[in-house]
Amino acid sequence: MTSQAARTPLRPLRPAYEQSSVPLDKVLHSANAGFLVHRSGLITYEHRSEGLQFASELVELINPGDVGHVSVFLYEELFGVHNRLHWILHLKQPNDYARLLDKVDHDKKWREITDLDRLPTKGGGGWERIFVEGSIQETVICPQHGIGHGDHGHGDTFQPAARFQTKLPAEQLLHSANSALTVHRVVQARYAVRDEARVFLYEWANAVNEALPGRATAFLFEEMWGRQDRLHTMIHLSSMNAYLELSELVERDPAMRELLSRQWIPGFKGGGTWERLFVDGSMTETLLAPRHRD
Repeated sequence: MTSQAARTPLRPLRPAYEQSSVPLDKVLHSANAGFLVHRSGLITYEHRSEGLQFASELVELINPGDVGHVSVFLYEELFGVHNRLHWILHLKQPNDYARLLDKVDHDKKWREITDLDRLPTKGGGGWERIFVEGSIQETVICPQHGIGHGDHGHGDTFQPAARFQTKLPAEQLLHSANSALTVHRVVQARYAVRDEARVFLYEWANAVNEALPGRATAFLFEEMWGRQDRLHTMIHLSSMNAYLELSELVERDPAMRELLSRQWIPGFKGGGTWERLFVDGSMTETLLAPRHRD
């Protein structure tokens, strides 16, 4: 590495809302949506640039057309599977998904984007040649409700929005639209202690939010129409340094140490700390960064 290269600053990570022309206060995101669809797909190595172009065009088309009902943002997986893209669709209600289906069937611009020959110098072909066969999948998640807040008066969302999980003011919250990075943590709760697992994750998220306001915000979601009791925590970060702060909480934050050492399982179920709440080996983490056009 040359001395000039060593002095070249890294490009700052830009938040996802900058992918769209819709103002931040008009978009749906992980803090205010009631229903989320997480879609991922793997681009072939040969077609990386074409895949990123296609994915970005879809985001730019969807967001201005369904303001207040649907917002979608594009992320790239870091330190995981190379070339795997993630779209997170944020909706108020499940039936808002019909707006996307209507675009698929009737929107001329949608047809232009999806029917375009994107590989004219590589043998020809549309988006279907760009993605690895069988790699595109969807998972539906909803904000966890019924823990720590009331279920009434939450507006017109399918479930109470995740922002109701914390008492922090809105200006201190990070979410899928304004954060630099997102850690998507998934874990399988044991059936016998499913309620206790939810309470623990809710309390863990609140401990993070209280300890790192404006630097890390964690929200709890539950998988719908998928695997029962698979729980999702979205941890939104202001920077990579915030992840380091998060990893150090156990050492420096007494509230977090107490939470992790607490007996979460009642005696009549055998007792135990948080480690016994989840299926061993089921906890995974994926680091997502908003993907912008080069």
